[in-house]
Amino acid sequence: MSRAGGGTKRSSWLTFRRRLLLVRALLRAPASSAELVALVNNELGEQGYPTAAAAALKHDFDALKGEYGCQIIYDRQNRRYRLDELGELALLDLPDEQLEALAFLEASFPDGSSLPEHANLRTLIERVVLLLPPARQAQHRNRRSAIKLGIGIGAKQIDADTLNVVKKAIDLRRELSFAYLSTFDQETPRRHRVAPYGITFRPEGHGYLDATFLEATPSGGETVYAAIEYRLDRIISGSASILPTVLPPIRPAPLSYHLRYTLAPPVGRRRDVATYFPNSQITYGDDGSAEVTATVTNLWQARQILLRYGDACYVHEPQELVQLFARTAAGLQRMYGQMHEA
Repeated sequence: MSRAGGGTKRSSWLTFRRRLLLVRALLRAPASSAELVALVNNELGEQGYPTAAAAALKHDFDALKGEYGCQIIYDRQNRRYRLDELGELALLDLPDEQLEALAFLEASFPDGSSLPEHANLRTLIERVVLLLPPARQAQHRNRRSAIKLGIGIGAKQIDADTLNVVKKAIDLRRELSFAYLSTFDQETPRRHRVAPYGITFRPEGHGYLDATFLEATPSGGETVYAAIEYRLDRIISGSASILPTVLPPIRPAPLSYHLRYTLAPPVGRRRDVATYFPNSQITYGDDGSAEVTATVTNLWQARQILLRYGDACYVHEPQELVQLFARTAAGLQRMYGQMHEA
């Protein structure tokens, strides 16, 4: 009796484990019957499917559908099974606070985003929802998040193949080469050779490659080892290639600058000035102004950030940044002066 009972218990457990393996496999991706049988047999060995595997597989699917309400569909065109709904086989539940966080992510990364990485986030969100019990799924779909990240959805589409090459170069820690059309290159792109280190997506929706500049052909006066953020959508499609040179263990230090600027009293008076740069130190004056010192490596980016203050910011140093602001001011004067004269 005990031996028979133990055998039945073990058999039931192996059957449940086999069916659970099927569900896990289909949660990852649609699969053919041969792929599912091979996966189960690889996991369970001799205790997996018998010789007549097709009939046993169908029996497992019927049990998952009948006992738990799983929706397992056979896609005849692709000859793959896919899992559309788990039914009552809920593998995950979340407290209300985490459902609220899930709604926040869904509102922040909506369908139709131009950023390719968002597609993966959407898939992740949908997969988490699929794992919830039906009642919690319904509760989530009826929930509307009052807050969301301000991620732009109107940015130019990034070429998927280019992004894959860039990501692979970062993973392999190898130099990267590509043709790039910057704002100042007019209509002729230049080839850049860089050491790639990471990718950042900004709130306005653009994606940037954080890289150390090594060489450009023809040269545009860039500084070797300067830290540059390249707009991914401005890398010419099909031009990115991974080079054989491996990156050094330590990132070459870019030329750094001592930054000092003053914010006018209307900005500094509340004493809550934002610190945008490394090593920022703020000294507040009696008149409400704020003097900020920091360290920067990317003068172009520093100019873009400080331009947010308009005429409430005065840059003292470095001289190279002062010259950038002078050229910007002269350009604005030419443009708006002409408009005023007209």
